[in-house]
Amino acid sequence: MGRLIARRLLTAIPTLLAIIVLSFVLMRVAPGGPFDGERPLAPEVRAALEAAYGLDKSLPEQVWLYLTRLMWGDFGPSMVYRDFTVSGLIAEALPVSLLIGGCALLLASVLGISAGLWAALRAGKWQDEVLMLGATLLTALPTFVTGPLLALIFGLWLGWLPVSGQNDGWNWLVLPVVALALPVTGAVAKLARAGLAGELGADHIRAARARGIAPLTILRRHALRPALVPVASYLGPAAAALLTGAVVIETVFGLPGLGRYFVQGALNRDYPLVLGVVTLYAALIILFNLFADLIYGWLDPRMREG
Repeated sequence: MGRLIARRLLTAIPTLLAIIVLSFVLMRVAPGGPFDGERPLAPEVRAALEAAYGLDKSLPEQVWLYLTRLMWGDFGPSMVYRDFTVSGLIAEALPVSLLIGGCALLLASVLGISAGLWAALRAGKWQDEVLMLGATLLTALPTFVTGPLLALIFGLWLGWLPVSGQNDGWNWLVLPVVALALPVTGAVAKLARAGLAGELGADHIRAARARGIAPLTILRRHALRPALVPVASYLGPAAAALLTGAVVIETVFGLPGLGRYFVQGALNRDYPLVLGVVTLYAALIILFNLFADLIYGWLDPRMREG
């Protein structure tokens, strides 16, 4: 397992570096700039701003300066939020995004695995068909559809839950977490159902049944862990998708997370802010994939041996 972690870390560093450099170059070569507006700035004012933010240097020099600051954890100053650094903005908004994404991942894992296992134990029956149809529908619906729909039904029509902003209670979490978790719940349910149904039809499971072992013991000791291998493989990218998908959900529900800063930074061409969020997202995606590999190795000993 230690060799697996070392290999993943060795590939993560150049991957993260390539993402940062490519994102930096794409941001710089795109048309427009942070100082473009309806009223053009005076040439001397524009030149002074570009010199203050290092935009007057060549592109390779800008990349090198950014990477040098990044090694010390400095994402640079924001070009739009003039009194704040990018690191400060991320530190303020990241807990909200992590809370929403973490709760959505937990909810999707519990509901998806439970529904998938229950459907696999009733394979071919009407319960299985209904659950898999529902899982397919959940997977097909994007969050920018389910989010406003949930807000319309439970917030505006019924008045049960708030539809915008953050309060001192917990009810503001319900709608964004549910909207973010629904597509992942459907995918996890289908993977868990397929994995357990395949394991229950394996030769060693049939042999265990022939020896008279209790069905619950067979499920717990022999079928459950290998059945969850596809789910574990999916959870790494799913966790990253939930975090990045929170960009849409935070915008829909008006939450002060990273999504708000990412959207505003992209609209205003705030280079340091967008690059800081992209870098953070890339690092979290790599970290989540590493966690998924560790869970996969725990579930499947063959991977540890490999």
